[in-house]
Amino acid sequence: MREGSLVIRNGLIINGKREAPFPGTVFAEDGKITRIVKGVSCGQKIPEGTKVIDACGAYVTPGFIDIHRHGDWRALRGRDGGDDELLNRQGITTVVNGNCGLSVMPASGKHGEEIRHFLEPVTGTKPSIPGAEEADSDLASYFRALASVPRTVNTGMLAGNGTIRAHTAGYRPGKLTEEEVGEIRKTIEQAVRDGALGVSLGLGYAPEFEYDDKELIRVLEPLRGSGIPLTTHIRSEGDGSYESVEEVIRVAEALKIPLHVSHMKCIGPRNWHAVPEKTLELIHRKRKEGMRIDFDLYPYKTGSTQLFHVIPPSFQAGGPDAFIKGLRDPAFREALTHALRTPSHDFENIVELVGFDHIMAGAMHSEQFRAYSGQAISLIAEKTGRSPCDTLYDILEAENCEVSMLDTIACEEDIISFYRDPLSSVISDAIYPDGGRLHPRVYAAFPVFLIRYVRELGIMPIEEGIYKMTAGPASVLGIRRGVLEEGAAADLCIFKLDELRVEATFEDPERMCAGFRYVLVGGRVVVDHDRWMPEAAGSGQILKRS
Repeated sequence: MREGSLVIRNGLIINGKREAPFPGTVFAEDGKITRIVKGVSCGQKIPEGTKVIDACGAYVTPGFIDIHRHGDWRALRGRDGGDDELLNRQGITTVVNGNCGLSVMPASGKHGEEIRHFLEPVTGTKPSIPGAEEADSDLASYFRALASVPRTVNTGMLAGNGTIRAHTAGYRPGKLTEEEVGEIRKTIEQAVRDGALGVSLGLGYAPEFEYDDKELIRVLEPLRGSGIPLTTHIRSEGDGSYESVEEVIRVAEALKIPLHVSHMKCIGPRNWHAVPEKTLELIHRKRKEGMRIDFDLYPYKTGSTQLFHVIPPSFQAGGPDAFIKGLRDPAFREALTHALRTPSHDFENIVELVGFDHIMAGAMHSEQFRAYSGQAISLIAEKTGRSPCDTLYDILEAENCEVSMLDTIACEEDIISFYRDPLSSVISDAIYPDGGRLHPRVYAAFPVFLIRYVRELGIMPIEEGIYKMTAGPASVLGIRRGVLEEGAAADLCIFKLDELRVEATFEDPERMCAGFRYVLVGGRVVVDHDRWMPEAAGSGQILKRS
């Protein structure tokens, strides 16, 4: 067999460019597509020894691209404990980590321990493997560690501005000093030089909720006019969601850079329908004015993040340690309970918006709460004889705030409206807390989108759905992937839509998807009829901004 020579024939090609499927043959050599010939029979002689894949009438598409995950540490775990297989088994060939301002680096220096403590419910713990010792020092060190782990997935990184600020000033409240602003700018500049695909914000999280427009623009000054995208978890996805989108638009416009809004949603029944419609009108108005702005979302009504995220920013001052100390004061708890029962435009009050019935604690490890992992706060309260608010506080104290949550917050009508919009991309927003139950989107987000919104509801044609998972997200971050054309990377999926199956559920989330006949990365088969091929490790590349 000729090394690196590949032909995929008898396929129905969806090239990622929103063009209708067409029969054709794909030729590839050394990991690149050399030509695509339209027609049932290509009429060209196939060189002897070439690897031939017969698609048997299945779709042949670009490999799927997930530009929003939190697998920073999971990427370094390799074949034993990594996420390559679960990614490939759902058709994903490229991932981007470091989202929501929560990249795992830089986390060296005097604030390193508190940064790692804060991030663990989202990214899990730093792996104890050779080569990873300095991986959280800076992006260059992280990429060196990643290069030592052969992957079957292409991997890019964003520079998380929240971690960068915490590395400089910790989680203390208040304005930054001039020296601190300068240090943050230098760190952003270095991350860009090291190959970050963009800069991510998490304005709903500590310490970034301390920023106002002016200070945020000041620290992001190195991006001015650069074309480097700003991807942002907005300040509030609840009552203040429209104003929060306006806020990041002001920042991006001032800096003259592209803006990408992460995991678009609107939390709470009183905000459903009307607010998303108004938000989409704003985004399209800005597009007409010449701004580059777009957004993404995951195909679930239930999200997942830190349980600490439900706490108002004013009570998070000083970080988790200061908060836990405050919980020991009855007056602090009383004031906090009042805040959680009061509607707010200043922060995303998930407790008031959806209630404790719709907030489930993730993996818990304390003796007091281990048995209640995965249960709603209201149910835990009932079982323990405490009020729901006190139960929340008790959990955060016992778990040192290192606990994730599942929160059912959106409605499907809004999800459909967002996906119908031509500016939307599909993501997973997968988080990786250590131990306990994961969100099923970690294993299944992309097939869920295809099955639910393309196959079952038919809200868009297959070529539009594929675009939202390939060329669309690739264009957001300037990734040279996501299309099938001459010279493109031979990252491909081969499947029939009616054969795709999702096994992962909220009750049993860690189950692989099924139905992909083949998935290829760099021209090498990484999935063959639902069987992962670990021997293809090394086919994935590290993606850096050029």
